[in-house]
Amino acid sequence: AAECPVPVAPPAAAMAAAAAAAAPAQPDARALLEEADKYKLEGNAHFKAGDLRRALGNYHKVFCYVNGLQVPGEKKESEHSGMVGMVGGNAAQVPADKVQAVKVLKQSTHLNMAACYLKQEQYHKCMDACTKALAAAEPSSKAYFRRGQAHLAIRNLDEAKEDLDEALRLEPGNAAIKQELARLRQAFAQHDAKEKKKFARMFSKMEKEDQSSTAPAEPAAAAAAGAEGSGGDTSGAAAAPGGGEAAPA
Repeated sequence: AAECPVPVAPPAAAMAAAAAAAAPAQPDARALLEEADKYKLEGNAHFKAGDLRRALGNYHKVFCYVNGLQVPGEKKESEHSGMVGMVGGNAAQVPADKVQAVKVLKQSTHLNMAACYLKQEQYHKCMDACTKALAAAEPSSKAYFRRGQAHLAIRNLDEAKEDLDEALRLEPGNAAIKQELARLRQAFAQHDAKEKKKFARMFSKMEKEDQSSTAPAEPAAAAAAGAEGSGGDTSGAAAAPGGGEAAPA
């Protein structure tokens, strides 16, 4: 009878190779960055064409790729699901020569989204996108400018001034920022004028209420004074309840 062969354990090297083949491949950081940049450019084209909805769709896709990139010392964003998470892999480490490119791509995409939201009059979303842009890289006058515009639109005048002043500090020669600051000064003037009118109406109303509260006392006081000054019979005057004394004014 033929004997069954004794099973031989595979070598450790073969097992390691099999495990590596079964594990999901780690995406290439440079390839992800290239794909993200393509989506941003497509979004820019839609923005210029006036199709804000499609532009925002492309900008969101940018973060599906860059959120799969691990920049040293930076927390991974959770707002958008990364492509790495979609394929079940680990975060791809960004090469040292591409770290700044990733930061700039994130910031510019947030700024472009803010521009879309500003045009759509979604001012709180605009402010949120600008705040994320400022966190993504170095301070940006565009981020402060657009956030200031959004604050001005909803009449957060103090916040608008703070942002627009900072934008002008970063870019002193920018005519658009100076023009927005002029609009802000006009808004402050209108606000002050409205406040003055409101307080004037309030004080006028209080004054009228004071006058109306003291008016009924005058005829009674005059009647009492006439009765006392006559020096004669007071039986014809109205008497106070409980006696012959006049009612107090």
